[in-house]
Amino acid sequence: MRHIKILDIFYGNKCNLTCNQCDTRSDVVRKGEYDPTIEDIKEGIILANKHFDVEIWSVLGGEPLLYKDTVVEILEFLRSIEPNKIIFFPTNGLLLDKNIDFMVHLIEKYQVWVQICNHTTFNKTITDKILKSAETIANRVGIPKLDPVYNWWYDIMKLESGTPNWIDFVKEKPIDVTDTQPNEIGWMENNYGIYYMEAHYFQSIHHYVNKVPKPFSDNDPKSSYWNSCPSSFCALLYNKKIYKCAALGTLKNFLDIQGCSDDLEWAPYLNYKPVDLENSSQDHMQHFADTHYCHIDECAMCPANPTSVQQDKINVIPTFKK
Repeated sequence: MRHIKILDIFYGNKCNLTCNQCDTRSDVVRKGEYDPTIEDIKEGIILANKHFDVEIWSVLGGEPLLYKDTVVEILEFLRSIEPNKIIFFPTNGLLLDKNIDFMVHLIEKYQVWVQICNHTTFNKTITDKILKSAETIANRVGIPKLDPVYNWWYDIMKLESGTPNWIDFVKEKPIDVTDTQPNEIGWMENNYGIYYMEAHYFQSIHHYVNKVPKPFSDNDPKSSYWNSCPSSFCALLYNKKIYKCAALGTLKNFLDIQGCSDDLEWAPYLNYKPVDLENSSQDHMQHFADTHYCHIDECAMCPANPTSVQQDKINVIPTFKK
């Protein structure tokens, strides 16, 4: 069976932050104008489940606590067909304090693995509030604290298990899970819990020339994938199609808003062919599975060497959005 380690179910772009170089383009696509319907999301899940062995499902936006009804419906549906799989629930954590009861219910009923990625580490007051909220939720649910915190990589991610091409990926790009970051903390019970981390930087997925977005021109897709890819093993499910990454899956929307869809420099990336779960051939689906954990030509959209954007208030808070 074709394997996908993590499949992100895309539900929409609305977010309370505008993190520069967000790989789902939620720094530019802001009003939900390209959000998929719940019907398309459910049909996409059914089709993805039919054609691929998805090890870990994830609900990805946008900020999920701005889509509470939608994510609950997705989780309810997903659990009806995948009762035992791990489900990631990424959030920036800013709204946790106003949604303690909701998050407790979400974890208890759907057994989700909440991934809090704090993009506002430049503000200690906000950071402390997020950490306190996470601890309150964990205590309410009764989830024990992880010690050491990196154990979740073994028990949840299962880095060393999977198909041969996944094993080759882990050998080629070793991840030192013991290299924990400051304030990293987690709580885990079986296959669900809460993991808190901090994001001080984002990796660039485009750059600007005279205020016009452009792909990078290093023309070295191998280096782009192995050196600077922000999502090297997360596929995106969007409108019943599976994309290698969120940056490719949301590219057309981003360029439409920027008025750059006709820019020939973007043509090679706009011509990328995702897996169309309704129409793609079995060979195309197999090719996707075989090449998901390595570079493809379209990886050249990103820089060959890491090009980081610091997540300070100018690059994160909507107030400063130009």
